[in-house]
This record gives sequence, C-alpha cells and structure tokens, in this order.
Amino acid sequence: MQFTNTAALACALFSSIGLAAPRESAWGSVATVQLANDHSGANANVNIPVDGEKRSVQELWGHTAVAEHGLVFASSTQLTAFKQTTSCTFTKGDKVEATLNAQKTWASFGGVVDLCDAYIVCECDL
Repeated sequence: MQFTNTAALACALFSSIGLAAPRESAWGSVATVQLANDHSGANANVNIPVDGEKRSVQELWGHTAVAEHGLVFASSTQLTAFKQTTSCTFTKGDKVEATLNAQKTWASFGGVVDLCDAYIVCECDL
C-alpha cells in the first residue's frame, strides 16, 4: 500500500512540474541571423529566439568577428535558418534598417554601418 501512495504522489508531482516548466518561446523556435562586413570580410551567425522581444545587436554580436574593438559594424544581414513564418527586423531609433523573412532573406545596410545602438526583433508572422 505504501508503494502505491508513493507512486501516486510521484506521478502528481511530475505532472505539475511538467505543466509549470517554461517553454522555449511563444512560437517555440529560434532564427539564425548573420551579419556580414564586406569591408573586413568578417561575418557571424547568432541564434535569436523568435519571441517578439527587442534585443541589442551590440550584446548579441559584440564579441563576434563583426565586432571591432567591441563595436559592431556590418554592411548586410541574412536570415540563414528559420521557419517560414519568421520575420526579423533591425531598427536604430525609430528607423527600420532591415527586415528579413522567408521572401527576403538578405538585406544591405547601404555600406558598412555602426550597429552598436541597433536592435533586432524576431517574431512569428501569422
């Protein structure tokens, strides 16, 4: 009888833990975004959660090959791994610098630009 009570308690505990476990993101995926610097030849891929959260480009790419003395410089961006409903947008202030999705997987920044004060948001377009 003791074993049955212990087993029942364990099942109840594991069931409630499973329900309380955090999920990867609202859409459950990540996108891989590349920044490239045509002047230096450097590029770097970073995995970004597809969750609609605004993230600092400096924090994401600041320690990669596209960073020079800790500052991020890039001339283009590319969406390299993603779900068909993924959309990623780079902004600086109120200005959209580039938007990537399944139809437009590459974008130019119009020359090498400083992205230290830029942000990226990846979300699911339904």
